[in-house]
Amino acid sequence: MPKFKLPPKLPFHRLGVAGLGLIGGSLAKAFSPFGGLEISVFDIDPETVKEAKKIRSVGRGTCDPDEFISWPLDLAYLCLPVRKNIELIERMASKGVQYAVTDSGSTKTPVTEAALKAGLNFCGGHPIAGREVAGFKFSTPDLIRGCLFVLTPDPRFGPRQKELLGRLKNFHELLGCKIRIITPAQHDKIYGLISHLPYLSSSALAATALFNGSEDILSWVGTGFKDSTRLGASPTPKWVEVAMENSDNLVENLGSLIEVLTRFKNLIGAKNSQELLAMLNEISSFRRKLGKDKAGK
Repeated sequence: MPKFKLPPKLPFHRLGVAGLGLIGGSLAKAFSPFGGLEISVFDIDPETVKEAKKIRSVGRGTCDPDEFISWPLDLAYLCLPVRKNIELIERMASKGVQYAVTDSGSTKTPVTEAALKAGLNFCGGHPIAGREVAGFKFSTPDLIRGCLFVLTPDPRFGPRQKELLGRLKNFHELLGCKIRIITPAQHDKIYGLISHLPYLSSSALAATALFNGSEDILSWVGTGFKDSTRLGASPTPKWVEVAMENSDNLVENLGSLIEVLTRFKNLIGAKNSQELLAMLNEISSFRRKLGKDKAGK
């Protein structure tokens, strides 16, 4: 476990985590070592709640969303799927919730609009961390510690959100997160291109082998196919929801991807090796800016 200093003063003392999947569970585990922090959790699965209550600092848990909402929290951290987060926000509005609220979803515009309509003290967030597996049993504090963390304030919330933004920034910096701040719309445009599109591209590669290969095609694959299609093994309901929530950006990005693939097809069909080489060199140079990894070995 990496060493980190415990803070002299926490920005929040009563944290509620709703949704104990990969991200929610990892956040609860990452924050649990901080003295003076009381964590309350909600999940629809009783066994998950039971396991989560074994985490240090987790004092109570429930499968009842209304009970969770009623607790005296300083911050509610919504880690459910986006549509479920929105449903919880609507419940919060009906209960007149006054404490601060954030979320961890991979699309920000829909949840921000819901929170604005609900009159909550809200600022969205997104830990840029994940795996191709889901569920509390795969959660780990190291998934969150040190990751890039995007906060997505919206000026329509007014000065109260500015104060919350600063507290959320300080809270996640305690985990060594690298904070970047952009609007919800900017977030959805950027991650539609570098997160949501890669999932569909990975799935498309796997689909090409599925629909065009022999029944035993997977027995022939090496690391290239495994690495390129890893995201395609991710739990699908989440990605269907993401595609629907960020559809405008994804439709545009898929059109751009089709244009690139069409150009590849035309250059290879014409046996134009010089232009193909130039195009691939430009792409390779761009990709290598990410640093040394398997692609650069």
